[in-house]
Amino acid sequence: MERDKVLEIIKERIVYLDYEPGKQLREKELREEFDIGRTPLREIFIKLESEGLITTVPHSGTYVSTVSFHELRDLFEVRSYLISLAGKLAARRINEGKLEELRELVDEMKAEKDPKKLMKLDSRAHELVNESTRNAVLVENLRKLRQQSVRIWVFPRTKKFMGTFAEEFSELIEALSAGDEKRSGRILASHMEDFIDEIKNQFISAGNRDETI
Repeated sequence: MERDKVLEIIKERIVYLDYEPGKQLREKELREEFDIGRTPLREIFIKLESEGLITTVPHSGTYVSTVSFHELRDLFEVRSYLISLAGKLAARRINEGKLEELRELVDEMKAEKDPKKLMKLDSRAHELVNESTRNAVLVENLRKLRQQSVRIWVFPRTKKFMGTFAEEFSELIEALSAGDEKRSGRILASHMEDFIDEIKNQFISAGNRDETI
């Protein structure tokens, strides 16, 4: 299998927690599964490590990185600011085609019950908003930040929290359609803030004293 395809498969397994934090990734097993050589697999590991998704421990092995609440908080504080800017720019520049795609995604969110599929819909909705900013620097920075934090979106699976996705994006569509920059930015920033509060509650409920998963 081609290296880039294997990279995407392994990355998806990590971010959607099919490979849980702390799991050891064994080279031999992966080479056999994907019919890939040692060199391209190690290149994949280097790429994943540069993105903070895995950690290589000398004389031990390669492991899926753990997730610290404090690290997530730092990520989401920055992301909350940038996503608010994205909302403002999208309200100024979004076209009807992107709005219609968002409406279709919201309809899918309302009907979807599977957490993993719902997270993918949420990811696509954010991508559409980011693309609508028409700001390549902002899009790339948000992509990197989301990539570092997306796997934790699978963690809060409370029905109440997940049920807010479609509602919040419905409100966002109204604001974007009206060209309301302030409201669009505020809705997206609030989306991030609600999420980090939910994550904190999940850590506390799990009795995670060191706030690491």
